[in-house]
Amino acid sequence: SKEKLNKGRNSLSHVSLPPLCLPASQMGTNASEIQMHAFVDDVSMEIDRRKLLGSEMPSNGFYQGCFENQEQRVQSSCGSEFGQIGPRVRCSCQVLRSVGQWSAGTTKTEETSIYAAHCALISKAEHFIYIENQFFVSGFDGDDVISNRVLQALYDRILQAHKDRRCFRVIVVLPLLPGFQGGVDDAGAATVRAIMHWQYRTICRGRHSLLQRLQDAVGLEVENYVSFYALRNHGRLYEGGPLATSQIYVHSKIMIVDDRAVLLGSANINDRSLLGSRDSEVAVVVEDDEFIDSYMNCKLWKAGKFAHSLRTSLWAEHLGLHQSEMSLVCDPVCEATYKDIWMVRAQINTRIYEEIFGSIPNDFIHSRVALRQAIVKQKEKVGHTTIDLGIAPEVSQMPSDGEHNNLHISVDAIQGHLVAFPLKFMCEEDLRPAFKESEYYASAQVFH
Repeated sequence: SKEKLNKGRNSLSHVSLPPLCLPASQMGTNASEIQMHAFVDDVSMEIDRRKLLGSEMPSNGFYQGCFENQEQRVQSSCGSEFGQIGPRVRCSCQVLRSVGQWSAGTTKTEETSIYAAHCALISKAEHFIYIENQFFVSGFDGDDVISNRVLQALYDRILQAHKDRRCFRVIVVLPLLPGFQGGVDDAGAATVRAIMHWQYRTICRGRHSLLQRLQDAVGLEVENYVSFYALRNHGRLYEGGPLATSQIYVHSKIMIVDDRAVLLGSANINDRSLLGSRDSEVAVVVEDDEFIDSYMNCKLWKAGKFAHSLRTSLWAEHLGLHQSEMSLVCDPVCEATYKDIWMVRAQINTRIYEEIFGSIPNDFIHSRVALRQAIVKQKEKVGHTTIDLGIAPEVSQMPSDGEHNNLHISVDAIQGHLVAFPLKFMCEEDLRPAFKESEYYASAQVFH
């Protein structure tokens, strides 16, 4: 009733979301109570996928069924083909939310359309999934600590690809370290260590981790399917000053699927952003309506203009490619791109940063004791350190050792920003808060 509606509005301190492309039958409804159709009600992960995505693939080959209630044709900003502004293309968009009664005044307890969209897009991916996110904390079915099942969706899709003997790639780009105050070993950095614990628990440590589960299932073929990366940069602190490096903090929340669909917004991959009952978030799924000829695993593929241009623009920046080299990453899954360009560039950059800057995190420091020793050694070499070391001695070129002893390591060989994510960093430490730290008495949910 009108009286009830006004009462509900008056009790809210926030501004309700405006209606977006609503059916005529809903135009008189309180905007905060309107659900984002097609991706809602997926918390239990036992929804009818056919009902969610449509029983048949649309003529353009992707997720048209996701937009039957709230389809909107949009024109992106015009500009150059690659760069800060992508090409002008027609797309179908759906706005998604993570909200609840407390944050948006919805009639339902929670709306988790962002979460449902992640899982739905992953399950329907045909060739690859590219993720950039500030956090990566998720769990498998039966995990009574982490509630979101993005990890389960990724695991299931990779296993299906392995069973079908099909090429399938998942590439995840994350920050090297959580962006909170203090270094890893600082007394006041328990929050940094706690978030590291939950992310490593998700990625590679213990029975709840993706890489451990996959290794048990597919053995050494794991890296053919999924790999983790970060971004780093370098330069002089001031004119004539020391050469330094630091991470490029990944704050984006984006997922690109098959160069045809993009999910981007404010939501991290963790319970705080995805469950609806905690942080409130907004996102949008963009599906291309216009396509270009491209390649997928060396076969012809109709790639969406928006999704393809966004991915190749990001990859060109990460890999340090010039405009004339964009064709090198046109096919995101073939071995010439995934292994010979993407993985090799990450390995080369990582090795140079470690040998010249002694930067952390890295795969050679497994404990806090080892970290302290590395800091002392670096301080003796350069006279001072930063939180993540990262200061080069005056001689920025040195002969390498090992199997590549004929190669000289130089900062000039660094190309782009891509580095490998250090999976073994602090692997001998329990990074959860100790009883003497105040974070120990906070709920673990604060950190995931």
